[in-house]
Amino acid sequence: MTESVHMGIRRVLIVDGDSRLATLLAAALKDEGFQVTCTVDGHEALKLFNSSRPDVILLDIWLPGMDGIEILQAVRGIDATCPVIMLSGHGTIAMAVKAIQLGAFDYVEKPCPLDKLIDSVKQACFPHHAAVNSQSSPVTSRLMNRPRSALPSTVARPQRTLRCSVVGYGLGLQSGVKTGIILEPMPPDSGIVFRNIATGETLSASIDFVASTNFCTTLHQNGVTVRTIEHLMSALHAYGISNLRVQIGNEVPIMDGSAASFCQLIEDGGVVEQAGELEEFVVDRCYQVGQVDPAAKFILVEPYDGFRVSYRLQYPEPLGVQEFAYEHRNGTGYCFEIAPARTFAFVHEVEKMHEMDMIAGGRLNNVILLGDGKIVNNVQLRFPDECVRHKVLDLIGDLYLLGKSIRGHVRANMTGHTENVALVKQLSNAL
Repeated sequence: MTESVHMGIRRVLIVDGDSRLATLLAAALKDEGFQVTCTVDGHEALKLFNSSRPDVILLDIWLPGMDGIEILQAVRGIDATCPVIMLSGHGTIAMAVKAIQLGAFDYVEKPCPLDKLIDSVKQACFPHHAAVNSQSSPVTSRLMNRPRSALPSTVARPQRTLRCSVVGYGLGLQSGVKTGIILEPMPPDSGIVFRNIATGETLSASIDFVASTNFCTTLHQNGVTVRTIEHLMSALHAYGISNLRVQIGNEVPIMDGSAASFCQLIEDGGVVEQAGELEEFVVDRCYQVGQVDPAAKFILVEPYDGFRVSYRLQYPEPLGVQEFAYEHRNGTGYCFEIAPARTFAFVHEVEKMHEMDMIAGGRLNNVILLGDGKIVNNVQLRFPDECVRHKVLDLIGDLYLLGKSIRGHVRANMTGHTENVALVKQLSNAL
């Protein structure tokens, strides 16, 4: 017996201008136990919706006469709760954002593997079903399949996701291209998953897939690349968001150079606790990268009853020596103490990055630019020690690539993404 039959028959309305594709989708969904109705006409789709009130709609964007966005708006005027999954073979991030803003449950690029589309339909029909789906994090799956005795000491806490989808816009720091980001709720045990809006391919936010730490943290797997993830990951870590789908292009937008905008998106979406537990990594010994020396780069984590990050930096003026210790308690404290801190760079570093065709999205209002003993772009600092706080922000983001929070005290001196990732790899190996 299929899952759909076992949990009650669900009705699906397919509205697609390609009748051959609609027939294929209908056959696959019927095999899964769904009751399916198809049409290629938008006006007919609204009549069918009014007469049969399906449990979910698969809606093509490009239709003759009345397009998918117009149909979505009309459906929302009748029923604000019916899940609508948008389909498009020629979509853009702007189109995806518009669809999500209008209340679409999902946005799927064609061609899409049938199993992924069926999985999306099941998530729409059975939102509380807690089984691990096809987009589960490899880290989560690996841990679930290990004997309990093989795991380090852990402390469980509730899993979390967002109450509803949220969208944001910004520039890609490396590309300089205007892009958007969609944060969508996911079921328990899904993990943090990046989804390329153009190809539909997914990539888990895992230390296993770090491809580069050159000026930012970049993930890559099976042709999917996501750059500059650290600020978003930092905010998700702070709020304890463990299940989320992030729909973007190839890069998380830089926003204002801090994590404040991502905190706002999370607040707008609303944090909800889910069934199931997520285990923290409880540090039982010292893990270390580099030699502990004020003149050298090093990072370590040691046992501590809580989550604390202490960071020290030393640069030429106007920075000098800055130290900051952050005790994490909740997302609110993070929003006030860490999230507003913007990224910083020295003029000679910026020149080097420009030569490498990097940071095309850098602007005078999204970076603290330093040189000749002063702040070159004359921005007003949000904290006297804003730069060291931003280092803590980045570190919190990179640590979340472990796939779980850490119970321990992290101490770092003059480190960056490379050393952060090296430490996380040590912790991952311990798992």
